[in-house]
Order: sequence, then C-alpha cells, then structure tokens
Amino acid sequence: ILLKNNWVKEEIRGEIKRHIETNDNENTSYQNFWDAAKAVLRGKFISLQAYLKKEEQSQINNLSLHLKEIEKEQMKPKVSRRKEIIKIRADLMK
Repeated sequence: ILLKNNWVKEEIRGEIKRHIETNDNENTSYQNFWDAAKAVLRGKFISLQAYLKKEEQSQINNLSLHLKEIEKEQMKPKVSRRKEIIKIRADLMK
C-alpha cells in the first residue's frame, strides 16, 4: 500500500541514491553494503509510514471539528447544510 504513493516512491529512490553515493567504495563488501541498505530503507519506510499516519489523523480531526461546527451552527440544517454534513461524514468513513 505504501508504494502506491508516488511521493513515497520518490523518497525511497532518493534514499537509495544517497546510500549508494555515500557507501559505494571498494573497501565495502557487497554483503555489508546490502545489509546497510536494508537497514536504511527499513528505517525510511517506518518514518514515512509514521508521517503519513499522522497526516491522515490530522485530516480526520479537522473534518470532525468542521462537522461539529456545522452541527452547532444550525440545529435544523438547511438542505445545503445537510448535503455538506453528509459529505463530511462520508469522508470520515473513508
């Protein structure tokens, strides 16, 4: 799921390039180079996943606050408000 995001793919590509540029020399064995690359990429994936999860939670919180404000604004919402409330609730369910 994480690799379906183009931004994540570009971040990983950049991390691989940086790792190769930094560690590519004749003194490093292929096994050490590969083990280090795996560790670096694992850490990058973990940090990207945490960032995306925080972003998603922030969006959910913002939508929830917006929904509460709209519901407080009008006890009997007009048709346009009802549509907006339904749309926000649908977004929250995603």
